[in-house]
Amino acid sequence: MKDKLFMGFLRLCLVWVVFALCFDVYMITLSYVNQEESDRISKELTWKFDGTFKNNPNNIWYKEKK
Repeated sequence: MKDKLFMGFLRLCLVWVVFALCFDVYMITLSYVNQEESDRISKELTWKFDGTFKNNPNNIWYKEKK
């Protein structure tokens, strides 16, 4: 059971790393092909996950004021 759990964790990590590398190659290629689209995606991800933009309703840290 321990070995299966550990191998599952390793596979999950490997899939995550492969996804990250593919996304990185995609963004680098996109920055040469279509700079505006690359900037739009970059800004959207920053606004979504960066704590600096907590006042944006699309941010994951946003708390609606009542």
